[in-house]
Amino acid sequence: MNILIVSGFLGAGKTTFIKELIRRTGVRPVILENEYGDNSIDAAELRGTTSQGGEKKLEILEFMEGCVCCTMKDSFVNSVLTIFSGLSPEYLIIEPTGVGRLSNIIGNLTPLLHGNITLLKPMVVVTPRSYRENMEKWGELYRDQVSSAGTVIFSKCENESPEILAETEAAIRKINPEAEIISNHYSTQGDDFWRSCFSLTAENKGIEGAKSQADSSADDFTQLTLNNVTLSNPSQLIVLLEDCLRGEMGLVARAKGTMTAGGETLRFDLADGLYCVTDSDQTENQCVFIGKYLDKEKLRKRLGCLLAERKVSLGREYVKRN
Repeated sequence: MNILIVSGFLGAGKTTFIKELIRRTGVRPVILENEYGDNSIDAAELRGTTSQGGEKKLEILEFMEGCVCCTMKDSFVNSVLTIFSGLSPEYLIIEPTGVGRLSNIIGNLTPLLHGNITLLKPMVVVTPRSYRENMEKWGELYRDQVSSAGTVIFSKCENESPEILAETEAAIRKINPEAEIISNHYSTQGDDFWRSCFSLTAENKGIEGAKSQADSSADDFTQLTLNNVTLSNPSQLIVLLEDCLRGEMGLVARAKGTMTAGGETLRFDLADGLYCVTDSDQTENQCVFIGKYLDKEKLRKRLGCLLAERKVSLGREYVKRN
């Protein structure tokens, strides 16, 4: 089993990159999705992925209620072993939550690596436009992800200026001079690049240098999950997202989900100082807000619903299989 970690900060575009990777290569991997909190929004998006051959079925496992880099590392390792022994896939893609240390995830996997389990070069998805701001706000976490990457993928940069791309690449090289950097949007890459994603083994020195250690990065973040949100009109959602960007709900790093507004179902996504709202065909409404110092009571009142019921893992593994 070949393990590919696709990491990156909240809202960087990890799920979108994985969808394109599957589409361009035709590989049908098992995907282990480490959602932050009790939500399955990204997993639902991945289930609609279609490969070159037109097949749709993907084996997706959701690891919820804990970050696989620290608090739930033992259950995470057991989950990977269960996938290896029970499903025996050729490829396992792990998409960690955006608030975990990549070095710890690599360290947690290191004891499993033997002749039949291989770690491929870890990938980190980065948004050039927000790189400097994210490094200022979440420097320790952001630096760890970049320094532990084998390949750094630029996303959301189709219309970015050459100066910003060059500046971001130079900053990344100072932290990780050995990383391969895809400084143009990954959609422009040829077949050789996409095939290499599943063929390059991580260097031994990178694996040996990774340490599994306690990490408070994830603990610094809080999340709020709200189910079955209904607003009277879409403008209320727009005003709420604007207020999130202004910091009136705390330091919101990511917000996403679906809700009913004015009789229609809308999907929203907020990250990197921007947001978008589109129509959605999802039947299950769920909204998630992630960040620091969240004003949960204000968010709850603005969205007019009760807090989602939380599952308590008590140190045991909680994995939902689809």
